[in-house]
Amino acid sequence: KKRILTLFRVIDWLLHLPPELVPQFQRELSIIEEKKMPYITSIERLGLEKGIEQGMEQGLQQGMQQGMQQGMQQGEATVLNRQLQRKFGEGFTDVHRQRVQEADTEILLDWSEQVLYAQSIDEVFYSSKSPRTEH
Repeated sequence: KKRILTLFRVIDWLLHLPPELVPQFQRELSIIEEKKMPYITSIERLGLEKGIEQGMEQGLQQGMQQGMQQGMQQGEATVLNRQLQRKFGEGFTDVHRQRVQEADTEILLDWSEQVLYAQSIDEVFYSSKSPRTEH
């Protein structure tokens, strides 16, 4: 088997397959592989199909959930950025914008509430739930 693979590599290196023949080559190769593949019972095939279907469904659900969470975070960040800009003007710097972009939804909601009562921009970012960092 090792020698055959080496021979294929040499042939592939010597004879470059034109792009228009690649699909035909792949079809022919699939036919050969199918003939050498062991028989799969109908029960095994059904199990395999069901497993693939479940995997795709689970992946889709996870993707949708991540997308929704990311969308919520971005929406909260946009609202908070506008609130901070309106209330603190030039005191709202790029450093603050970066912190807003990196924060999770829970922190953003906390900061959005703090904006209502804060006398300074530092009071917003140093609320009880927010991570303490130097700036």
